[in-house]
Amino acid sequence: MPNNQPQRLCAIGIECSPPQGKAVRTLGEGIKLPVINGLGRTDRVDKWWAQPLAMGFALTFALIYTFWRLFLHDTGISYDLDGSTVMSPIFSPNILEWDLFGLSAWEHPHWVNAAILVLWIPFGFRGTCYYMRRVYYRTFFASPTACWVDEPDINKKLGYKGEKRVFILNNLHRYFLYAAMIIIAIKWWDVTHTLTFEDGQYGFSIGTFIMAIEAFLLTMYVTSCHALRHLAGGALDRWTTGISRIRGRIFDKLSIANRSHGFWFWTSLAFVFVGDLWVLAYNEGYFTGLAEWNLILF
Repeated sequence: MPNNQPQRLCAIGIECSPPQGKAVRTLGEGIKLPVINGLGRTDRVDKWWAQPLAMGFALTFALIYTFWRLFLHDTGISYDLDGSTVMSPIFSPNILEWDLFGLSAWEHPHWVNAAILVLWIPFGFRGTCYYMRRVYYRTFFASPTACWVDEPDINKKLGYKGEKRVFILNNLHRYFLYAAMIIIAIKWWDVTHTLTFEDGQYGFSIGTFIMAIEAFLLTMYVTSCHALRHLAGGALDRWTTGISRIRGRIFDKLSIANRSHGFWFWTSLAFVFVGDLWVLAYNEGYFTGLAEWNLILF
């Protein structure tokens, strides 16, 4: 190094006097991307609109179908097969048949069904999910629709205000998580009802696989949840000894599932409707031969 050029040692994030005539940018200083102004305007040449369009269509279908089943066609929610019971995932658990709270003897209004009483839990869990927030922010509010794609002018005027007003409900996500864990346990309990046949026999049918797959996908969706991951290993400085070490290991395992959280979200959601359509089809007289196939083990 020339003797007339003093050595400069600069730590990251600490401003140093730059050589004369040179401009430097320090860590933390924002870089504004050249986004073209106007809703949906962009320099991107790929099909950036395909994913939000497909997600928006899927969510809209899910909402319309659920409304139809809950309020317009809430019949055929389960079927019996030689003593075993196959329940639609939308109406599971069917708490109206429970004697625990006296609900089986409750003379409820005709429009009340099991899904209306229970579905607020999975809806609340999914609606406040961190992944779900990204989906509906992009698809329904275009905030933004995709990276490097401009958003509506109203979004720019309002700006991001955090989880306030109606979005304050998103802060309840962890509590919906606790309730969703109870629902998962009952889902697996419903699977056992498909394994018990008349005369104390045990086996399985197509309905067993459908309900078990739906319960498994829902289990993976919940266990890959960001809130559960934080609950396991968050708020700790290190995972070295005792309970903290165990929590760190659980955190690592949940992090593996968390990488595919979006996959588990969509597959578990899809199989809720696959399972319901299967039960509905059987009660309407379709696939009865296939549905009534069962294998008695002992």
